[in-house]
Amino acid sequence: DNGRIEYTITSGDDNNDFEIFSNGTIRTRHLLDRETKNVNDEEPRFISPNVTEMQENISTNTVVMVIKANDRDEGRNGYIEYILEQDQILPFTLGAVDGLLRVAGKLDREQRASYTLNVTARDRGEPSKSTRTQILVKILDENDNNPIFDPKQYSASVAENASIGAMVLQVSATDIDEGANGRVRFSIASGDDNRDFSISEDSGIVRVAKNLNYERKSRYELTIQAEDCAADLALANESIEGRNKLLTTIENRYDIAELTIIISDINDNSPTFLHSPYLANVMENVIPPNSGYVIQVEAYDADTPPFNSLVRYFLKEGDTDLFRINASTGEISLLRSLDRETKAEYILTLVAMDTGKNIQNR
Repeated sequence: DNGRIEYTITSGDDNNDFEIFSNGTIRTRHLLDRETKNVNDEEPRFISPNVTEMQENISTNTVVMVIKANDRDEGRNGYIEYILEQDQILPFTLGAVDGLLRVAGKLDREQRASYTLNVTARDRGEPSKSTRTQILVKILDENDNNPIFDPKQYSASVAENASIGAMVLQVSATDIDEGANGRVRFSIASGDDNRDFSISEDSGIVRVAKNLNYERKSRYELTIQAEDCAADLALANESIEGRNKLLTTIENRYDIAELTIIISDINDNSPTFLHSPYLANVMENVIPPNSGYVIQVEAYDADTPPFNSLVRYFLKEGDTDLFRINASTGEISLLRSLDRETKAEYILTLVAMDTGKNIQNR
């Protein structure tokens, strides 16, 4: 008895259609009707993911993903066909038999960043059963747009005595790409060899970087560049080989704008006599012709006309009862005749003064 084996059916025969004998033989208790047993009682079930990603501008007919569903029924009841519901025109097609979701039109992330697709899996039973699911297709960004300045022409004025760090103006550019592809950084591309100005890479604020001098340079024509950061994605790659490979395929896009900066003059230069000291000779006992003309002095002012460089002349010290000076022309005249035996030499101290604000004199 210890070696005798008994067999029983423990599960899988709910209708008691089978029996098992002591020798392990399994037999049917009655005729089975296969069509009766294989009823369409199972719905298709999706086993593929509900979210996928696809690069924008990808070529048509590219496979996005394989949509897959299972049906535990047999024969026609387990045969599945796939249907993409289109209540609007979509840039995708779906293979009814193989479930291949393909690109059928242009994908532009800037126009549309994602698509929610309604997909139905339906068997061929009578009546058929179906299951509906939604597939989210995210469109990944490609660096296909340039930064754009608006406007492309800027102008500003700054005083030559502006403090270092003083703000001149702020430029602006936008890039409709995403992430590093759409992040804009600014630089001065040309027109400022002396680096008198700086620009914030992030904000586009232009500032005074060095002491300005109107007399050295009164006008700047700067070219400002706005560049995206697409290549930063390559630099972020951990491997050197990966970085070098990406740098050969990824190229930053850019735009340029023109910035004119006018340096406004301030009265920071004193008039300077060109030939000081001056020397003149006069005959005694006579008044020179032309209303006693003795000599003409001249001073130069480096500041901007008309006020900062308009010079007027004055006698500061000396015999003002014997000499006079034309304030506008600098002509010195003798008022009456001189006597060499009384005084052989006269020394006059002259002042040249401009007419600008913060008057300078020499």
